[in-house]
Amino acid sequence: MEDMRFIVIRHAESQWNREGIIQGQFDSPVTPHGHRQIAALMAALKDIPFTQFFSSPSGRAMTTAQALAAHCQCEVSSDARLHEQHFGYLQGQPYHQAMRNHRETFTRIFAGDPTAAAPEGESAMDVARRMSAFFLGFSPFQRGTFGVVTHGHALQALIWQLKGGDWMEDISKYNHPSCGYSVIEVNHGRLQLQSWGIATHLRALHPAPI
Repeated sequence: MEDMRFIVIRHAESQWNREGIIQGQFDSPVTPHGHRQIAALMAALKDIPFTQFFSSPSGRAMTTAQALAAHCQCEVSSDARLHEQHFGYLQGQPYHQAMRNHRETFTRIFAGDPTAAAPEGESAMDVARRMSAFFLGFSPFQRGTFGVVTHGHALQALIWQLKGGDWMEDISKYNHPSCGYSVIEVNHGRLQLQSWGIATHLRALHPAPI
């Protein structure tokens, strides 16, 4: 499978990203600045011959994936394994409120503890397992470059696992900005991280005042 490659993208900025609200598997629309990020990403990836796009089922991820796929003239498929980490009862709360009311849980999760999970939620380790299952579920006979649109914490968890999965490590250091991406290849049934956190295409963008 030396000829299979994935460009794994964090979705464009959403309204709740701007407002500082924990989204998890809740959703909010892509902002005007997010659409500018998508345009910058399109320009950066314009020479890549994508075979197909896959996306988390969230609206903000699908908006990003559909714009990129239309630009590249290929299809988009949704896969729930690409969804954001489920943050349990923290979802829908502003960050400052969650930190005040649930300090211990909030701190462990957002300080990058891969084992931490809110009640009714999942840990980064859980997310890494389902993300890996998605990538390793492809046929060994498939070839091409596939675009994959997912979420910030989901992408952190995947990169953390590909970098060795040390449960003592702070996984927040693998953070990607909105519309940042990583490159992963599959060789002989193994995922190989080629590069991560690519965001030079976003340097010229300046977010509008909130």
